[in-house]
Amino acid sequence: MFDPDSVPDPAGDQAAPAFSRRRVLAGGGRGLLALALLGTAAAACAPTEPPAPDPLEAELEAARSDSELATAAARAAKPAVAAALSEVAAERARHATALVEELSRAAGIPTPTETTSTTPTTAGQAGGQPPPPPTERDVATALRKSADSAAKLVLTLSGYRAGLMGSIAAACTTSFTVGLPSDSRRPR
Repeated sequence: MFDPDSVPDPAGDQAAPAFSRRRVLAGGGRGLLALALLGTAAAACAPTEPPAPDPLEAELEAARSDSELATAAARAAKPAVAAALSEVAAERARHATALVEELSRAAGIPTPTETTSTTPTTAGQAGGQPPPPPTERDVATALRKSADSAAKLVLTLSGYRAGLMGSIAAACTTSFTVGLPSDSRRPR
């Protein structure tokens, strides 16, 4: 292999230069490697902030809560209204399933085969009496709130997620404006 430092100097007895191109490049390479290792070590030691919660988590909780609320209201409602409330409960349960699937996909984890739901508490009021069952108006109010939340979230999302939230907002709006009796549509 040819070594440019071993070529005799044509000027004669002059000493070889203190810095050759090879020495500068080799030293620079070592310096860059040291900086890269130092940067990697610093990044590994730096405190990391936990990731922000996925905005769809709140929508998932709302879907589950709305489904449970509609189910409880259906149990206490007249048969004609109970059928509408049962459909709302089933639809919001499907929304929860779609949201679980999207959250799992985004996190890169398998979709759970069974979803866990929270059971509404029936803590007694003063005097030990259970609270009254929810009404169709309570369900309509919850659906209105869910529709508004989903519609606001659409503006911050793109692609599939925006479409999913737009669909959920439309379904909730339709449920409380068309699917439930007219007296439950009026806000409190």
